[in-house]
Amino acid sequence: MTRILLVDDAAAMAELFSKEVASRFDAEVDVCVAVADVELMLARAPYELALVDLSFPQEHANGIDAMAEIYRANRDTRLAIMTQGDAWVSDLLRDAWDLLPVATVISKTAPLDYQLEMIDGVLAGRDVEPDPAVQTLLPARRNPERTPDRFADLIQHNGHAKVWNVLMDRNFEATYKNVSDSTGLKLNTVKNYRSQLLPELRVHRLDDPSLREMQEFAWRCRSFLRPYVEASLEGR
Repeated sequence: MTRILLVDDAAAMAELFSKEVASRFDAEVDVCVAVADVELMLARAPYELALVDLSFPQEHANGIDAMAEIYRANRDTRLAIMTQGDAWVSDLLRDAWDLLPVATVISKTAPLDYQLEMIDGVLAGRDVEPDPAVQTLLPARRNPERTPDRFADLIQHNGHAKVWNVLMDRNFEATYKNVSDSTGLKLNTVKNYRSQLLPELRVHRLDDPSLREMQEFAWRCRSFLRPYVEASLEGR
């Protein structure tokens, strides 16, 4: 039997949608309403498909965290995003599209039959054109230079790791003084580190970002950034 994982914090809607998917594809559909619970769900038998929302406002996590964990657990699990397509998730959507093998993006506002048709295509092994309602939020093409391994180049020495370590916390007030105080680095040193990273940040679609923009990026993509930060800090 086909096994599908639906990761969405809108519990009531997710349960209703999962029943439609299960009936249409004669599938076993597990619903996970928290990114924190994804690891537990993955301890079961592998999934053929994971349908993942992007926004989890009640958690210090996002859909990229969920998809990255699913991808690491089983490279054969196909990934599809389900989203309202609101503009405020556009950065999350672009990062996920560039960094993970997302097979399609399904709009939650689309008719049910259209959503199920897209899922059918993904289960058949095809990459399905994203819903037109969300296509305007996606880059014209995926950036082949953006890969999970490329995050290693954002940490060229231990000082960079210290800066990223505090910026990965979305609740941290990202000012140069606060970064300096938290890391023990001099204020000008923090500014110099940002300048050093500008060429590599452009690879990640960040052109001359503010410290706050770097923080948002670090939070969105922390599943890829954190391993290199921790390795650098542990090796100091």
